[in-house]
Amino acid sequence: MKKRFPSFLAGVLTTLLVAAMATTALAASGKISYNGATVTVGGAAQAAGDITTAEGQAPGSIQFTDAAGNVTHYLPLETIDQLPGVDAVYDPDTKTVKLERGSFWEKQETESGIQYASEDTGISYDTAPSYAPAVLPEGWALESVREMTGRSGQEYLDSQGGRISFSCSYPNGGGYGWSPGSGEIPCTTVTVNGYEAELYTHSSEYGDSCLLVWENLDGVLFWLTGSDVEPETLAAFASTVAPAADTAPTYEADWLPSGYSWFETNTSAGTVEETWTGHGGNITLTYSTSPLLLPEGTGKTVEFGDVTARFWEAREPHEADEDAPETVGGVTITTTTISGARAADVATLAWTDADTGVNFRLHGTVDQDTLVRIARGVKGK
Repeated sequence: MKKRFPSFLAGVLTTLLVAAMATTALAASGKISYNGATVTVGGAAQAAGDITTAEGQAPGSIQFTDAAGNVTHYLPLETIDQLPGVDAVYDPDTKTVKLERGSFWEKQETESGIQYASEDTGISYDTAPSYAPAVLPEGWALESVREMTGRSGQEYLDSQGGRISFSCSYPNGGGYGWSPGSGEIPCTTVTVNGYEAELYTHSSEYGDSCLLVWENLDGVLFWLTGSDVEPETLAAFASTVAPAADTAPTYEADWLPSGYSWFETNTSAGTVEETWTGHGGNITLTYSTSPLLLPEGTGKTVEFGDVTARFWEAREPHEADEDAPETVGGVTITTTTISGARAADVATLAWTDADTGVNFRLHGTVDQDTLVRIARGVKGK
């Protein structure tokens, strides 16, 4: 399977050099240096230095500086052809340079669903792709976010019980699977943000589900699944997906109840979710410029400082985790259950920063006074 990662071409390389097209005019008005540029993909050198040909060594790159001092980098087709996912061919009869792209991701159909897998490009991804819907349809809100090596995602719910799970991933050797059940899984081709996408639908006695998949020019795979969602709604949701802020505003809580300690932080497309655990319970602070999922009803008004917030009581009492830590091979392992934003055993406090427009949701297995005291101490770093 041919791989590609060519998006850097627009920003780093300005043109191609084909030996048959070169003329002496290039050197007449400026200075030429060979191997003046090193080409990297994802931070790793992919095509640099000299190229070995049947006739011997050839430059891997050429840097041309004109009389005015302007610099242009040229690459031989042989160099372009070494880049992952690019097929570069020069047709001497028509004097045409042909660049073809392949896919980083390969689709496989199974008896119960669809799988997409990528070959390892050899690139180490320290960050995850940052994409999110720019606009949420009316009635939809963000429930939670997740982040793993080279991939990120978000969970969205609407007021009618529908759910959309959105993920995006670099081609890091991983994969995605969708197994809605047995039976026919119709597939249609649609266009999303200028890309050809595959839309799958499935109906069963347990409900309707759908999947929308596409790959962009950087090899990022976009994967959206919907439960109790019309395929048209999923496609409309996907049509607003766009690059999000690489960095989210950073806040911290300068007070926590005694016995609570940091458990994890998830960051995805401008949304941050930080969780602390203690005394068999948990507290989670989520902040985002997107609307956040809140409990049903309007809650009650709570004021602290110059902030007006809303508070919802837990619907059920919290039962503390009772599993004792285990020691395996000299390592102490502690298991805990994290209550999500929709859990019945969490109380919720929500507010919006009037200056920045950032939405905050603080939920946990504690009482109102504790949540309010934590919220008072939430400050921007």
